[in-house]
Amino acid sequence: MRLREKIMKPQRPVVLYEIIPPRMIDGSIESYAGRISSLLSQTHIDGINIPEIHSEETRGSRPVGERLRAEPRDFGKIIQDFVGIETVVNRVSVHHSFQAQEEWFKGTREDYGIDNFIIVGGESSKIEYPGPDVNETAIMIEEINSKNNSDIFFGGISLPSRPIESKRMLAKTSNGVDFFTTQVLYDSNDVKKMLFHYMLACEEEGLNPRRVMLSFAPISTIKNIEFLKWLGVEIPESTEAYLTEDSGVMLERSIEISLRVLDEILDYIVENGISVPIGLNIEHVMSYNFQHSVELLQKMSVKYRKFCFDGFLS
Repeated sequence: MRLREKIMKPQRPVVLYEIIPPRMIDGSIESYAGRISSLLSQTHIDGINIPEIHSEETRGSRPVGERLRAEPRDFGKIIQDFVGIETVVNRVSVHHSFQAQEEWFKGTREDYGIDNFIIVGGESSKIEYPGPDVNETAIMIEEINSKNNSDIFFGGISLPSRPIESKRMLAKTSNGVDFFTTQVLYDSNDVKKMLFHYMLACEEEGLNPRRVMLSFAPISTIKNIEFLKWLGVEIPESTEAYLTEDSGVMLERSIEISLRVLDEILDYIVENGISVPIGLNIEHVMSYNFQHSVELLQKMSVKYRKFCFDGFLS
């Protein structure tokens, strides 16, 4: 079964693993694919999610040094060709013109064999970008599919802490977005509200809600926290204090927090009859957290798959 079929089948559990493209100084990207093979030998995942990171002025100075990394679609092609698992390539839509983006999507599908994407917008609505926003890009992709008889499959990003996020998600759903991935979660309150209001908005419009992939990542150092906050991740003050009061158990506590947040979300879905399908998207943030992220993935998958098999996504 293809990844898209899994994502679009509400009762089917779906787990993605998000991995940053390797730094060019680390050697060939082919050798980096061995890390993915190691991951697959330890646990089951349905696809590899490859982000595209841009430094924007609104974020301030980057807390960790910027490195020249492989292009996401180059890395994605290697993974698909050498490891044999489908990839999802993130594409920031606003930094290039409409025509350039159209050619990029066509070329990535035809020349790289990749047709799963996540469209990412700009950092701020106050900035005038040269390229199309997420909704404009979604419409463009639908036109590409129609004109070329292609089947590009694409998702978007959801930010639970952003005001009226459910309405943004509804607009993207109406424009053809097939699924969403959240920012990394360390609290359940905002995402629970988002799922509830998104469900209601879809019901009012007669639309089927799209799957929301819940993102989690381990934290092992202060630098991880600084980098996540630079990326825009919301970490409650009480959670940050709990993580940093004892560096010796920071990793264990971050995994504990992630599991608790997932439990709270799953309980809320059951108690409130939420019809929005969910999935997991596990990230490593820093390369040295790879094995920690595998541990988190294994523990979260047990809870999540039990939830799915018990029928709460049917």
